[in-house]
Amino acid sequence: MLAPRLRARPGAARSPVGACGPRQRPCAPGSARRRRGGAPAAAGGNGGERAPMKAVLELLCDRQDLTETQAEDAMVSIMTAEPFSPEQAAAFLVLLRAKGETPAEVAGLARAMMAEVLPVSISGDVVDIVGTGGDGIGSVNISTGACVVAAAAGARVAKHGGRSVSSLCGSADVVEALGVALDLGPAGVARCVEEAGLGFMLAPRYHPGMARLRPVRGALKVRTVANMLGPLLNPARAGCALVGVFSPDVSELMADSLLRLGVTKALVVHSCGLDELTPMGPADVVEATAGHPLKRYSLDPRDVGIPRCDVADLAGGDAPLNARILSDVFGGARGAVADALNLNAGYALAAAGLAASPVEGVAMAQEAQRAGRAGDVLRNWVRVSNEAAAQEAAAAAPATTAAA
Repeated sequence: MLAPRLRARPGAARSPVGACGPRQRPCAPGSARRRRGGAPAAAGGNGGERAPMKAVLELLCDRQDLTETQAEDAMVSIMTAEPFSPEQAAAFLVLLRAKGETPAEVAGLARAMMAEVLPVSISGDVVDIVGTGGDGIGSVNISTGACVVAAAAGARVAKHGGRSVSSLCGSADVVEALGVALDLGPAGVARCVEEAGLGFMLAPRYHPGMARLRPVRGALKVRTVANMLGPLLNPARAGCALVGVFSPDVSELMADSLLRLGVTKALVVHSCGLDELTPMGPADVVEATAGHPLKRYSLDPRDVGIPRCDVADLAGGDAPLNARILSDVFGGARGAVADALNLNAGYALAAAGLAASPVEGVAMAQEAQRAGRAGDVLRNWVRVSNEAAAQEAAAAAPATTAAA
C-alpha cells in the first residue's frame, strides 16, 4: 500500500494511494468524461496519406474528436510543414482546448514528438517529478526541488523541463540559477544521473520541433494541450512519475495518456490550485498503473505528518530568488517549502517502489533533507554537469575549427 488513512474529499471515495488495498474507486483507461459535441472522428487522410491541416481544423470546428493517428499527423505537420503557419498552429491548439482534448488526441500528439526526440539512454529505472505549469499561483519550483530531495533519498531522477512560458521561473531557469550546466547532451545527462543521482534534459534541445510552438504559446497566453505534453515527453522514458496538473479536470486525461505511452506507474496530482502536492490541504490523486484501471481518491498531507500551510508560505519569484529559497532547504532549513518538497519526494519514492509506503517515503525524504544531503547532491550535480559541459565543448571544438 502506498498510503495510510486517507480522508476523502466531499463526494469522493475513500481510498489508499497504493496499487492494492480496499475501497478503491476504479475508472477504466479512456473513461475521462466525454466532452461536448464528441462525435466519432472522421477518417483521416486519403489512402493512408496524412490529412491536410485544413481538414483537421474543420473536424475540430465541428467539435469532433480526432483519432490518435489524426492527432499524431497534425503534430507532425506542425513540426515539419514548410512554410510553417503559426496561425494554423494557434487555431489547432485553441480548437482542441475549446472542444476538450481526449486521451487518444494527447497520446497522438506526444507520439509524434517522441518519434523525433533526441533519446537519453540510462541504465536502470529512473523517475521524474514534473508539473504541467499553468496553475498561475507563482509558487517556488516545488517539483524541481523535490527531484533533488528524492535523489538525496536514493532515487535516480531524470528531470525533463524547460524555461518559463507563462511564469516568472521555469524548471530550467531555476536549475541554471543553482549553478547546474543546463544544456547537456544525452551522454552528459546520463553521466549526471549515474554520478550525482539526477540529470536535467532541456526540452528545446531534446524536442527541437517544439521550438515552433513556443512563440505561438507565448502569443496565445492561455493554457493549451501544450501544457500537458511536457510530462509525457521525457527523453529518458522514465517509467515512474509524479505528475502535477493545473486542474483536477484533466487528471484522468493525463493519467490515461501516460499509460498509453508506456509509463509503468504514475500519480497524477492537484492540490489547492497547484500542480503538485502541497501542505495547503487535501490533494486529488489519480493513480495509473500499467495493466490496471485508474484509481481516483483524495489524500491529506497530515496523514503522513505534514502540517498545514498557506499559499503565501510557498510563494516564489524570479530564478535567483527561487534558487536561494531552494538552496536553503537543501541545506537543511525547515518550513513550508521544505515540507512541500519532502511531501512530493516521499510520494515519488513510494510510487517508484523505493519506499514501502508514503509514510516511509516522506520520512526518508525528511531525513535526507534535514541532514543537508540534498545540498550535497546539488553540489555534486553542479560539479559533474559542468565537467560534462566542458567535455562536450572540447569535443565540439575540433569540428567547429574544421568547419571554419
